[in-house]
Amino acid sequence: MFSISKFFSKLFPRKQKRKPPANTLPPDGTLTHSHNPGGVDSLDLAHFVMYGQPGAPTEHRVLPTAWKTKPFTRTVITTPWSVPITPPQLTALINGFKPREMEDKWFVCSEGEVKEGETVNLNFYRSWTGRKISTMEILVGREGEGGRVSGLLWEGSKDVVKEQDSEGVKDVVREVCRWVLGVELGADE
Repeated sequence: MFSISKFFSKLFPRKQKRKPPANTLPPDGTLTHSHNPGGVDSLDLAHFVMYGQPGAPTEHRVLPTAWKTKPFTRTVITTPWSVPITPPQLTALINGFKPREMEDKWFVCSEGEVKEGETVNLNFYRSWTGRKISTMEILVGREGEGGRVSGLLWEGSKDVVKEQDSEGVKDVVREVCRWVLGVELGADE
């Protein structure tokens, strides 16, 4: 007699359950290159996941309309921040960064008139979700003097940004500026 279940079991045999691999670590518990054949440093991997690949300077100002973005939620936290900015840094920051491929994790754009005494908002968005993570307020100085970071607004919703305080957000913004925009911000004043 013909049995459909036997027919399919012959065509698609059940996979044997695999035994978990034996512990291959040495008795002292240290990892060697053979345990990580790709040689990937976990810190490098964590950095890549957060910041993506290094950015390249943009010659022209990236406008907020260049990417699909979402505003802050209703929970926005403001903290004072004072960091001097040189004229070349001001130009690089204001020009921002538009992602070119999936490995680019940030979209950075500025809003406001670049004029002495005016505040320019430098907005940091996650490129995949378009969520605004933070805004760095930059007070523009006199011609040839650069400017100054005057404050930081950041997403306070735990649904968007997990467990961050103002120092953690400053660290992320500093690293995005360094890694993505090529701007090494100076020390806080």
